Amino acid sequence: MRFIGQGRKRFVAAAVALLFAAGAGIAVAATSPPPSNAMRMGHGINEYGMTQAFFKGHQVRFTYSLGFFCDKRVTSFASSGCEAGAKAKKAPSKDFDTLFVTVPLGFNLPARKMDCPTNLVCVDHPGTIDLTRLEPALKPLYPDLTVAQLTDALKNAATPGHQHFITTRAHGNREWWDVKVVGVTNKAEYNKITRHRSAAFLKREIKAGRTTAAIPTNLFLFFAVK
Repeated sequence: MRFIGQGRKRFVAAAVALLFAAGAGIAVAATSPPPSNAMRMGHGINEYGMTQAFFKGHQVRFTYSLGFFCDKRVTSFASSGCEAGAKAKKAPSKDFDTLFVTVPLGFNLPARKMDCPTNLVCVDHPGTIDLTRLEPALKPLYPDLTVAQLTDALKNAATPGHQHFITTRAHGNREWWDVKVVGVTNKAEYNKITRHRSAAFLKREIKAGRTTAAIPTNLFLFFAVK
């Protein structure tokens, strides 16, 4: 990940206590929440920078210039106003495309194998997200927590590490992208998806049940594809 101009690396504060369930892949804040990376609820800090992504078997770059947007009409307990599990009721624009992000569940990956590594907030991404709608699916990863404890922890969780997949370059235009999360519980499967570098392959794996379904969010990111 590359940051330019006002952009800068944003590591989750060292004082944040994190709970992991045997390398569960998603960090759950136990005390102080990570920084939201928001200038106000639902609107990210505007920075300029790049991350990598996959498109039709190739690696491409996203160039960001606006902070994230999360539809506040959808309930979120996160300090960013972002959540996973319900789609936005109103998009920031009538024109947008889909961005798939793959998240490892039940295992950890080296930072170099993710476009946005765990514990690092990518440029113009939210630092926190409400995952309470996914509690039933995540509960097996946290067997030592009660449902109430996990639900409370997921209200303002650190945004998990992930990779980006797109189905179009959108002619290189700057635009909003609707984020859909795909959880992958098998490391070999995650590596296979990464090797193919293709949203089309990812969608086939989703259809075959080798990953979770594409989980809707109220989150949109703004970038152009290079």
